[in-house]
Amino acid sequence: MQEEGPYKEHLRNYVNEKDVSSCIAFKALLQKDNRLTTGLRSSGVGGVVCARHELIRPQGLGNLQKGERYSNMDYIVLASLLGITLLWLAISYDVACQWQVNFPRRMEEMPENLRLDLTIIQVLFALPVWHAMAHERSCQVQNSLTYTAGVGRTDGEGIERVWSRLIAIAWATRVMGRGAREDGIEDKVDHENYEKNINQGQVLPRKLIVAIAERDEQIAGFEQVDATLEGEVREEWQGIIDAWKSDRQSKNPYESATPTRAASEAAIRRELAKEELEDASAGRGGQHGTSMTSFVVMGLQLEDAQFRIKRQVAQRGLLASDQSERLAELRRSFFIKLRKFRRLQEVYAPGAVQQLAEDEEKRDPELPALQAEATTVYLPSRLPRVKRDGCSEELKAKEMRLRVGQMEDCVAKLRRCLLSRRHLWDWREQNVGQRAGTRAATLAQRIQKSIDETAARYRSARAALLALGGEEAGVDWPELKDDDIRVEEERDSDAGARRKLANVGLGAKETRKSRRAGRAHSSKHVMSWIWTSGGGPGEDEEDLREAVRVEWSKAQARRDRWTEEVQHLREEMRRVLRFLRWTALKWEKRASVEREVDQNLRGGLKAYAARQAATARSISRRFRNAWDTSVSDTVRAALREEAAMGVEDDGMDLLIEEF
Repeated sequence: MQEEGPYKEHLRNYVNEKDVSSCIAFKALLQKDNRLTTGLRSSGVGGVVCARHELIRPQGLGNLQKGERYSNMDYIVLASLLGITLLWLAISYDVACQWQVNFPRRMEEMPENLRLDLTIIQVLFALPVWHAMAHERSCQVQNSLTYTAGVGRTDGEGIERVWSRLIAIAWATRVMGRGAREDGIEDKVDHENYEKNINQGQVLPRKLIVAIAERDEQIAGFEQVDATLEGEVREEWQGIIDAWKSDRQSKNPYESATPTRAASEAAIRRELAKEELEDASAGRGGQHGTSMTSFVVMGLQLEDAQFRIKRQVAQRGLLASDQSERLAELRRSFFIKLRKFRRLQEVYAPGAVQQLAEDEEKRDPELPALQAEATTVYLPSRLPRVKRDGCSEELKAKEMRLRVGQMEDCVAKLRRCLLSRRHLWDWREQNVGQRAGTRAATLAQRIQKSIDETAARYRSARAALLALGGEEAGVDWPELKDDDIRVEEERDSDAGARRKLANVGLGAKETRKSRRAGRAHSSKHVMSWIWTSGGGPGEDEEDLREAVRVEWSKAQARRDRWTEEVQHLREEMRRVLRFLRWTALKWEKRASVEREVDQNLRGGLKAYAARQAATARSISRRFRNAWDTSVSDTVRAALREEAAMGVEDDGMDLLIEEF
């Protein structure tokens, strides 16, 4: 916990400061029930953890007087960095997009010992992976950890997992005196950190196994996409990525520049937020600090999380035990967010509370509780008509507008995926052979999974729209049939062979002309509605090129992040053993120091130091034994790769030798 004196002295200068602002629709995730903090010394605790290992930093906790204010969070973050030397720092925060604004200026107002030298230290700000989904699309691609170089596959959600374990002690200590409360919290934190350190022997190698397998898969996936490009195109697209990494105000390589006349979900959120701001100015603000729009968006995010969980369930197979852990974590995270949403339903959707009670009465108590992906979130559209009538017309209208935005986003994604698939088949026709065919088939499977999931999202959103507005609401949004999911130029798998047969004897240039003529002929057929919905993009080569560029850029980002993750984990394994060796040597040195104290006390001090040294060596042996038996092939492969690179590091020897 923060030292009380300096911390309070700093906060006295910011008594009237407002909470950290956030992107539109994110306020629901920052919901705080102020009714339960009335009369208490603090409204909560702000925390800083290591995003890689979820260890709570020294001085990484601080009391919050009223919400998450800049003054509180700035002080806690900077205080947690005291005593360490940094050249590069990545900060993940659920409102990093806003918090980073004017951060250097605010830091200049901090106590001198807390200031960072930004001429030496490079500081990056990013959004946690799950929380980023609640931000506007433009904010996601600009600040997501997925596209931040150097962070590996860190998800930035570790602080949420920490809070889920500390919530019990928070309730138990909330009415205690300051000293007893802080002692209780620090004891719990010490225990949490100790357990995590002790478990590194199991956690790190298991993560390494998963990371190496996924890295190899992502490298292969990127090579499949990359092989379809010509050298000049590849150089141009790489230049866009490099320029964006240097200056994030330049063209974003992970976002399509293809224009569309229809409003996306993010645009509709902005419209609703503007309307609610006008209502708030007129004294008609939302209840409990969470607006109707935020409430609906939170429900939509929960439904999106269910789609991701279903995808994870479908992918289980290889490395099943580790994927099961990831699946369990996704489910836990879902239920944590769902509990917040259920509290808001009591305000905005009382019919949902009644429906949940009825569902519980009907449930067989002998059966296990529903998994996250099978749980009904119960937005107004998912309620029976009778209970839906209990929701305000304004709430239902907002959900309808957001559902329309959802469908528009789904249609846009379907277009991109279909254009990418068309490019894939074109490439396969020009690259005959078993290797090319295998690459195309593997990549086609990945694209098809994305198409299937997007189609399911569209159908779900359309069903919700019809439930709220009837058939009239779906006039502009037809039923999505399997036959609709096509590009007119797509052909049967043997269509290319038939055309090649007709082109025998033609030169390469004439063959390309023949292929374009074949496409022009196919365009006379009835076009699928998804290409005209909302003034969709044309089917020219520029649209195809843009879609492939985005997919290529994202595939490269996935490859790079997983490659970094493997590098991070190998280094972390070395450093764990190096730290344990340093700890043992430190205590042995202390044991050898002669102190002018009582003989009995001297013996006790030496015995204590010897015990600490032995404990460090014992933990190190246990770690190495676990790594040798459970992941020996993986660890040895890692060592062989490092040795082949000519890396000289005594830390690597610690993976091989006893000390």
